[in-house]
Amino acid sequence: MANELAIKSPSLEPNAARYDNDCQDALASHLDDLLDRAEAAGWERRRAASALMYLAAKRLDGAERRST
Repeated sequence: MANELAIKSPSLEPNAARYDNDCQDALASHLDDLLDRAEAAGWERRRAASALMYLAAKRLDGAERRST
């Protein structure tokens, strides 16, 4: 079960053209699972996805402030 929870490590350097695609591939099934769980709990899938985008952007914004 631990392997199911693990996120695949990058196989490319951050400056590689397909790095973002590699990251998306690594996260896609985990995101699908999270959206499935939110929907099963009664949340509308589209709204849950919107909430995740908002939360991700907020965390990125905070990380950029901390690194400057």
